[in-house]
Amino acid sequence: MIDPAQVLLEGPATATGAQAMAYARARGARRLEAVDAFIAELWAICRRAGYDPAVVFAQFCDETGAGTSPAWTARLNPGGIGITDGGDEGIAFRSGEDAARAMLVHLSAYVRGYDPALWRYIALDPRYVKPLELGYGATVRRLADLGGGAWASNPRYAAQIAGHLAALRATAAAPASAMPPEPAVARAVAPEGIVWIGTPNFHPRPASVEPEAIVFHVTDDLAFANVRDWFRRPESGASSHFVVGQDGAIAQFVSTRDAAWTNGVIREPREDLPWLREAVRRCAPPGGANLNDYTVTIECIGKPGLPFPQEQIASVIALARYLLARYPAIRPVRDRFLRHSDIDAVSRSYCPGPTFPLGQVIAACGG
Repeated sequence: MIDPAQVLLEGPATATGAQAMAYARARGARRLEAVDAFIAELWAICRRAGYDPAVVFAQFCDETGAGTSPAWTARLNPGGIGITDGGDEGIAFRSGEDAARAMLVHLSAYVRGYDPALWRYIALDPRYVKPLELGYGATVRRLADLGGGAWASNPRYAAQIAGHLAALRATAAAPASAMPPEPAVARAVAPEGIVWIGTPNFHPRPASVEPEAIVFHVTDDLAFANVRDWFRRPESGASSHFVVGQDGAIAQFVSTRDAAWTNGVIREPREDLPWLREAVRRCAPPGGANLNDYTVTIECIGKPGLPFPQEQIASVIALARYLLARYPAIRPVRDRFLRHSDIDAVSRSYCPGPTFPLGQVIAACGG
């Protein structure tokens, strides 16, 4: 039997993802596609963030009956998140990947308090702040520290997880031929006819940073030539990844691998959009990040308040779909599809304006 006092939550993996998949199958886990996605994502982000995924998976097994509980089968809730002695908040997740991210984010509040390695996933956990409010932030280092209030009130909570962990480590990994095939990944195909123009106004994204949101803008100028010349002028300090004409033509000024200079300063940003709220916190001085590092920007030729032609919106939708396929962190939800006015409500309250059909764009992208 493993002693919970000897098990660290941080550190390298002490079992493999293949062992976890075999363990789940041996115990009759349900919704296996989601279980496999949960395991794959958990091992991937734990490797990057420095947690032992085997311990987190063992906790998942205790919380969900190794993937058989109603909370898992009906809602993909991996850790009893929101299920307390006082009731059930009905928290659900849309995929195994999101379930893994939320599970680790919630645990990170106990282990590290705020963990900058996981900040982009915090919005997935509606109860992220609860352990911090209760004084449990950064109080858990070993498995024995869980239970008795830290995550669960059960005093045997850590011992139960240790039992799953011991069995997991002793499980023989299923042979590769017995494992499900890797899911096919849709290839991101850019819309046809994009014209590359280029500009010196950009900077490389930080290492390992990929776009997580799209920001939509309006040029406030109906002449494409004026916009092109402004974005190419070094002294303007301005650019955008894409500019979409009213006829649907698409010009690209900056590679999406780099950060365009589009979003400007942050003034009175919306606070009801979880991703934006956390991104703004990350950008706070001193030494804050640059919001451009985490976004792709699409400018539409137009004037605030004027209609956006359907040819233009069709190209905007095609671009958004391409970006969704290329960058998994971007999702067709309101806090990842942003208006410029969401970021700067003072000097850019008009951008892209009330006639920009953001709801139509999100719906067309499956949101």
